Amino acid sequence: MTWNASRVWKKTWELSFMINTECAPSGRPTGSLAWTGLANSYFWIDPATSIGSAYAIQILPSADKKSLPLFFELEKTVHQNFS
Repeated sequence: MTWNASRVWKKTWELSFMINTECAPSGRPTGSLAWTGLANSYFWIDPATSIGSAYAIQILPSADKKSLPLFFELEKTVHQNFS
């Protein structure tokens, strides 16, 4: 699957998390919580299924065109195999 980093899905933000208000292209369901760091560190938590993952590398720029697709593939694989 080819990921488009500019693809936008509906979400809101709280003090410590981004909250998905619709399903993301990677399979992250509505109600999931996520966070990103400047140097391409990401994590997400799905409270409904009690699964999540973390992906951390230390490269810039943020949302690097090689790093972001790897994170989305990790997320997609986790959802396909554990949801």
